Amino acid sequence: MMSLLQVSLNGKSVLVTGCDSGFGYELALRLERMGAVVFAGCVKAQEGGAKELKDLNLKRLHVIQLDVTSDEQVATATDYVSRHIPPQGLWAVVNNAGLNAFGYVEWVPITTCKKVMDVNVWGAVRVIHSFLPLLRDTRGRIVNLSSALSRFSLPNRSTYGITKYGIQALSDSLRFEMKRWGISVSIIEPGSLVSGIFTEDSVKKQAANLWNQIPEAVQKVYTKEFYDNVVGSMLKYSTKGAIPKAPVVDAYVMALVHRYPHPRYQPMELKMKIMAWVNTHLPEWVFERIFT
Repeated sequence: MMSLLQVSLNGKSVLVTGCDSGFGYELALRLERMGAVVFAGCVKAQEGGAKELKDLNLKRLHVIQLDVTSDEQVATATDYVSRHIPPQGLWAVVNNAGLNAFGYVEWVPITTCKKVMDVNVWGAVRVIHSFLPLLRDTRGRIVNLSSALSRFSLPNRSTYGITKYGIQALSDSLRFEMKRWGISVSIIEPGSLVSGIFTEDSVKKQAANLWNQIPEAVQKVYTKEFYDNVVGSMLKYSTKGAIPKAPVVDAYVMALVHRYPHPRYQPMELKMKIMAWVNTHLPEWVFERIFT
């Protein structure tokens, strides 16, 4: 039975980016089962997870080509959605697409920083710019994927953290700006629940490419031994076992069905919540002494 504090998604439509795998893939299926018409944006709409979604032949699930770094693809996706939305219109846009990277600030090439920023921040901005006219018609919702790393920073994660701080700023400003049209803006802040972003193979591949791009003088300062220890910690993180996606998907759903959606949803484990609280409420040296 639907709570009076929730809205039904039956007959409403939702655009979700980054549905090739992970949270986006699972969210697309969950929303379809809830009766929503889902436009699942995928970077490779004919391969992998996108093909699996297509092969399910679900009438309410549209798999569309959508690389959020491409102005042309975003425009084409907007046109497709405009022509296929149900009578209730477009209820929500979920900016789930994301890219990750690791490495100390001196190690990561600017080209990598720009690539991660283009997906995680400017990709969300592109999608918002293009789909806002449809959301105004429904007084709809925007849900952006952030991270616990938008609440505090850690060594080795600056490239990703910068983008998530950016999503916080974007979402907060946009939430204030959209009030006049009744459009809500929410942020999802996962902790270490993130699954599938780093795998053993992806860490090894990134590590090999990264070391070769570090200037020789910088390599000598840090040493290969130190670098290997950092990579080892990333490998340990990536292989600590399967982590459920459900808490993050649940948070997405709550942002879409709550009659009065929260500005933030935090599917974090207790340690991450404590870290966020300490960094927000106590002097910086306390966080530094305990967690770094």
